[in-house]
Amino acid sequence: PSAPRKPKATPAHPTYAEMVTEAIAALKERNGSSTVAIAKYIEDKHKAHLPANFRKFMLTQIKKLVAAGKLTKVKASYKLTKAPAAPKKPKTKAPAKKKPAAKKKAPAKKPAAKSPAKKKPAAKPKAKAPAKPRGRPAKAAK
Repeated sequence: PSAPRKPKATPAHPTYAEMVTEAIAALKERNGSSTVAIAKYIEDKHKAHLPANFRKFMLTQIKKLVAAGKLTKVKASYKLTKAPAAPKKPKTKAPAKKKPAAKKKAPAKKPAAKSPAKKKPAAKPKAKAPAKPRGRPAKAAK
Protein backbone atom coordinates (compact mmCIF):
# COMPACT_ATOMS: atom_id res chain seq x y z
CA PRO A 1 0.00 0.00 0.00
CA SER A 2 2.73 2.55 0.78
CA ALA A 3 5.67 3.37 -1.44
CA PRO A 4 9.07 2.14 -0.30
CA ARG A 5 10.82 4.78 1.79
CA LYS A 6 14.09 6.26 0.70
CA PRO A 7 16.88 6.22 3.30
CA LYS A 8 17.45 9.58 4.98
CA ALA A 9 20.21 11.62 3.43
CA THR A 10 23.04 12.25 5.87
CA PRO A 11 23.26 15.95 6.73
CA ALA A 12 26.25 17.92 5.52
CA HIS A 13 26.81 19.40 9.00
CA PRO A 14 28.31 17.54 12.00
CA THR A 15 26.03 16.19 14.74
CA TYR A 16 24.34 18.73 17.00
CA ALA A 17 26.24 17.37 20.01
CA GLU A 18 29.55 18.04 18.26
CA MET A 19 28.46 21.51 17.14
CA VAL A 20 27.24 22.48 20.63
CA THR A 21 30.40 21.27 22.40
CA GLU A 22 32.53 23.01 19.77
CA ALA A 23 30.56 26.25 20.25
CA ILE A 24 30.86 26.20 24.06
CA ALA A 25 34.59 25.43 23.85
CA ALA A 26 35.17 28.20 21.30
CA LEU A 27 33.16 30.85 23.16
CA LYS A 28 35.16 30.24 26.39
CA GLU A 29 32.70 32.09 28.60
CA ARG A 30 33.46 31.87 32.30
CA ASN A 31 29.86 31.31 33.46
CA GLY A 32 28.91 29.09 30.53
CA SER A 33 27.38 29.96 27.17
CA SER A 34 23.73 30.85 26.68
CA THR A 35 21.60 29.02 24.13
CA VAL A 36 21.37 32.22 22.08
CA ALA A 37 25.17 32.55 21.94
CA ILE A 38 25.55 28.86 21.04
CA ALA A 39 22.93 29.19 18.28
CA LYS A 40 24.61 32.29 16.83
CA TYR A 41 28.00 30.56 16.77
CA ILE A 42 26.60 27.45 15.09
CA GLU A 43 24.63 29.54 12.60
CA ASP A 44 27.70 31.59 11.67
CA LYS A 45 29.85 28.50 11.21
CA HIS A 46 27.39 26.08 9.50
CA LYS A 47 24.76 28.39 7.99
CA ALA A 48 24.79 26.78 4.52
CA HIS A 49 24.03 23.27 5.85
CA LEU A 50 21.51 23.91 8.65
CA PRO A 51 17.70 23.60 8.32
CA ALA A 52 15.50 26.62 9.05
CA ASN A 53 14.36 25.15 12.38
CA PHE A 54 17.81 24.11 13.62
CA ARG A 55 17.37 26.05 16.90
CA LYS A 56 14.59 23.69 18.00
CA PHE A 57 16.75 20.64 17.23
CA MET A 58 19.66 22.27 19.03
CA LEU A 59 17.62 22.93 22.19
CA THR A 60 16.43 19.31 22.38
CA GLN A 61 19.99 18.08 21.83
CA ILE A 62 21.28 20.38 24.61
CA LYS A 63 18.67 18.92 26.97
CA LYS A 64 19.81 15.40 26.02
CA LEU A 65 23.46 16.34 26.61
CA VAL A 66 22.58 17.71 30.07
CA ALA A 67 20.65 14.52 30.89
CA ALA A 68 23.63 12.42 29.74
CA GLY A 69 25.96 14.48 31.94
CA LYS A 70 28.06 15.89 29.10
CA LEU A 71 26.91 19.47 29.82
CA THR A 72 26.05 21.21 33.07
CA LYS A 73 23.40 23.89 33.30
CA VAL A 74 24.40 27.05 35.16
CA LYS A 75 21.39 29.37 35.50
CA ALA A 76 20.42 29.94 31.83
CA SER A 77 23.80 28.90 30.42
CA TYR A 78 25.62 25.66 29.70
CA LYS A 79 29.18 24.53 30.46
CA LEU A 80 31.14 21.49 29.36
CA THR A 81 31.62 19.00 32.20
CA LYS A 82 35.15 18.40 33.34
CA ALA A 83 36.93 15.23 32.24
CA PRO A 84 36.06 12.15 34.33
CA ALA A 85 39.80 11.50 34.87
CA ALA A 86 39.77 13.46 38.15
CA PRO A 87 37.37 11.10 40.00
CA LYS A 88 39.52 8.09 39.03
CA LYS A 89 42.58 9.35 40.95
CA PRO A 90 41.04 9.09 44.46
CA LYS A 91 39.93 5.52 43.69
CA THR A 92 43.55 4.37 43.29
CA LYS A 93 44.51 5.67 46.75
CA ALA A 94 43.15 2.90 48.99
CA PRO A 95 44.99 3.98 52.21
CA ALA A 96 43.53 7.46 51.98
CA LYS A 97 40.01 6.00 52.03
CA LYS A 98 40.62 4.01 55.24
CA LYS A 99 41.52 7.10 57.27
CA PRO A 100 38.36 9.11 56.39
CA ALA A 101 36.28 6.01 57.11
CA ALA A 102 37.50 6.10 60.72
CA LYS A 103 36.69 9.81 60.92
CA LYS A 104 33.20 9.24 59.54
CA LYS A 105 32.29 6.98 62.47
CA ALA A 106 32.86 9.75 65.02
CA PRO A 107 30.65 12.35 63.26
CA ALA A 108 27.95 9.72 62.93
CA LYS A 109 27.55 9.79 66.72
CA LYS A 110 27.13 13.57 66.79
CA PRO A 111 24.00 13.70 64.57
CA ALA A 112 22.46 10.97 66.74
CA ALA A 113 22.94 13.23 69.78
CA LYS A 114 21.46 16.21 67.92
CA SER A 115 18.38 14.39 66.66
CA PRO A 116 16.60 14.26 70.08
CA ALA A 117 17.25 17.99 70.43
CA LYS A 118 15.59 18.54 67.06
CA LYS A 119 12.51 16.55 68.10
CA LYS A 120 11.80 18.74 71.15
CA PRO A 121 11.49 22.07 69.26
CA ALA A 122 9.36 20.37 66.63
CA ALA A 123 6.85 19.35 69.32
CA LYS A 124 6.49 22.89 70.71
CA PRO A 125 5.09 24.54 67.52
CA LYS A 126 2.51 21.75 67.22
CA ALA A 127 1.16 22.64 70.66
CA LYS A 128 1.02 26.37 69.77
CA ALA A 129 -0.71 25.86 66.40
CA PRO A 130 -4.27 25.09 67.68
CA ALA A 131 -4.22 28.21 69.88
CA LYS A 132 -4.20 30.50 66.82
CA PRO A 133 -7.66 31.22 65.36
CA ARG A 134 -7.96 30.15 61.74
CA GLY A 135 -9.98 31.73 58.95
CA ARG A 136 -12.34 34.68 59.12
CA PRO A 137 -13.32 35.97 62.61
CA ALA A 138 -16.86 35.17 63.72
CA LYS A 139 -19.57 37.81 63.10
CA ALA A 140 -20.59 39.81 66.14
CA ALA A 141 -24.22 39.31 67.17
CA LYS A 142 -26.50 42.38 66.78
